[in-house]
Amino acid sequence: MKRTTRETEVEVKECDQPSVEIEIPFFKHMIETLIKHSKLNVCVKARDLQGFDDHHLVEDVAITFGRFLKELFRKELKNRFAWSIVPMDEALALCSVDVSGRGGFFGEMEFKREEIGGLALENVSHFFETLARESSVTLHLRLLSGSNDHHKVEALFKSLALCIAKLFDKETGVVSAKGVIDLG
Repeated sequence: MKRTTRETEVEVKECDQPSVEIEIPFFKHMIETLIKHSKLNVCVKARDLQGFDDHHLVEDVAITFGRFLKELFRKELKNRFAWSIVPMDEALALCSVDVSGRGGFFGEMEFKREEIGGLALENVSHFFETLARESSVTLHLRLLSGSNDHHKVEALFKSLALCIAKLFDKETGVVSAKGVIDLG
């Protein structure tokens, strides 16, 4: 799935070794987290051609990823509904997905900071809204608690990732984007 505009170039495709090339460090981290925890073998390449701000790149990644998911649903969907509740330290996120064919986003999330690692936090909900519309799913995302904005955003992405894995009947297992779970 490719999308090229005067502002961005985005490609999302199946691959053997998932990878993410995005110029916005925190957004790259969240897309890596989404892919890792959803158990999808996906490579994402996104380039900002204008350098205005992060809005167009975030939006176009969401459009392209959403369309990619929609095609994957047509071929491999195993469950219509999925839900998850994910803690990330003090943050707690709830996600519920219905592959309804009627893309809609219903979310509640508030952040104190304006940005993290080049990602304007106003674009977090915009990403989810655009992804839901383009993939034709009904997506509910709620932050139930949290004080650290990094943790809150990561919990939201992980919660969505687990739902995606469930839609395809993928076993989530013990996964860490860091590559290690330190139990002391």
